[in-house]
Amino acid sequence: MLIDSFTVIAQIINFLILIYLLKRFLFNRIIKIMDDREMQITDRMQDADVAKEEAQKELEEQRKIREELQEKWN
Repeated sequence: MLIDSFTVIAQIINFLILIYLLKRFLFNRIIKIMDDREMQITDRMQDADVAKEEAQKELEEQRKIREELQEKWN
């Protein structure tokens, strides 16, 4: 089986063109979408941390109120 040098060179050029086009039009968009998604996740995690802290404060306040009421009833 003979390897045609023209075919090999043409396939290499086609492959390089494909890589260029994918990088130019597809990869940049995918990277941007992934970066945006990462920012959204980070923001939601921060919001969840704030909500957790608020819930802990509220829980502690409710415990204090319960203890005060128990002392009054005893």
